[in-house]
Amino acid sequence: MKIGEQLKQQREQRAWSQQDLADRLKISQQSISKWEQGTALPSFANIMLLSEVFGVTIDELIREDARLLKRLERPVTGPLSLIILGGLGLAILLAPLLLSLRVSVGTMTDWAQTPLFIGIIGLLVLVYQRQRQGRYPLSRWVIGLAVLIMALLVPQVADTIVGFGAGLRGIN
Repeated sequence: MKIGEQLKQQREQRAWSQQDLADRLKISQQSISKWEQGTALPSFANIMLLSEVFGVTIDELIREDARLLKRLERPVTGPLSLIILGGLGLAILLAPLLLSLRVSVGTMTDWAQTPLFIGIIGLLVLVYQRQRQGRYPLSRWVIGLAVLIMALLVPQVADTIVGFGAGLRGIN
């Protein structure tokens, strides 16, 4: 039995509506509906919560759903590594480009300060909203914003490149 059918069966055995289950999990009723219809799959964190709410093992919930099992077996790149690698990669690509266009490190730093401030405030607001909704995994928007904030390391990367170049030339 697929996870959606299993969820619907467990929910109906308790005479709960989709909204009742959504309230218990602190998520939207639409998520429950999508899971039951098979158009979306619950995250592992939600599977654990469902197991607790229904008083069944995780194995009982997912045992026969090959699609879900395959998704859970895939290695997941954590949001933090995506943020760090994405932002640093963008900074490493942009720094030499801006230096080749004769943009000074000081100018890059000036350009980065306001977006950095706005980005940090935006990131804090998004994380706060997710915590209030009881949804802790980071969304694509939060990860994207964090990557952009990390990309603001361009001035630091450029400064390192300039310093390294000066060191190779023997200039202090």
